[in-house]
Amino acid sequence: MSAPLGGPYRYAREGKGVFHFPLARPWTWAITHHGMWSVFVTDEERAREGRPGRRHPLHPPAELMGCWLAIYATRDYDAEAVRWLRAAHGLEAPAGDVLPHGAYVAVARLAEVSTTGNDSRAFGRDPWWGPPGASCRGTIAWWLEEIQFVEPLPAPPSQRLAPFDPELLAELRERMRLARDGFWRPEAYPVPAAVPMPTTPPVAAPPPPSPTPAPASTPPRPVDDRPVPPMLAHPEQLGLFGEARPTSTPPVATPTLQEPLPEAPTCLDVLDTLHQLQTHCRTRTASPTNGARCGRWRPSSPRREASPTG
Repeated sequence: MSAPLGGPYRYAREGKGVFHFPLARPWTWAITHHGMWSVFVTDEERAREGRPGRRHPLHPPAELMGCWLAIYATRDYDAEAVRWLRAAHGLEAPAGDVLPHGAYVAVARLAEVSTTGNDSRAFGRDPWWGPPGASCRGTIAWWLEEIQFVEPLPAPPSQRLAPFDPELLAELRERMRLARDGFWRPEAYPVPAAVPMPTTPPVAAPPPPSPTPAPASTPPRPVDDRPVPPMLAHPEQLGLFGEARPTSTPPVATPTLQEPLPEAPTCLDVLDTLHQLQTHCRTRTASPTNGARCGRWRPSSPRREASPTG
């Protein structure tokens, strides 16, 4: 059966049949104790080699519209449902060992089916589909009406949407009448207490910091607007633009030998010179004192110059 594109579709006639509808906990607790009116049915595909596991949303068959669904609490406990109920409604679901399982807990009529493509309630308008602050529960919603919770009726598990066991039908009708007339009310299941958080003694607030004095204002420095002297050196010499440019230096005059230098005297020439000086070195120089003492010194008379006459 395909959903119409115009919007959600409702049942056209009231059905008389009752079908087995398994539902994991704590979704059953949300129906019986908090009035949840929509469910989302998926078919799980197990992971295979090279393919991860997936969930496929399901449409109900056309013959099921308007019929009764006997909601059966399975042994499965959906941890994702606990987080969703906490985020969407602030509800703390009871633990799995407290909620009943393996029994029928409610009966409801399947009245309407809609999808996210043809129903705006999926976008924040319905508190049990996609409320603000929580994720969307699914893409195909099964809407329930005339919900009647009953005293848990134990029964063996069965296939989804299988016809209800005729041997238990009379007992189910009796429990529906007792609950409708007010002779039986759902049991209030204990909710796990929140873990107490360690309380720390209040810490005294630190004193406010003392205001820091403003720094003393310093007089502005005078602006030196004198012209900057020109750069005397070449920029290349300072290594600012590549390699240094070679500077021109005056050539250094090197002595050139125009004439050959005299040869140095040999050893024989030195000996001949000493031999010539040897006699003069041994002759004692006559002194006035020595000549006078020996009686050979006479004062010389002045020399007469020749007269021009003769």
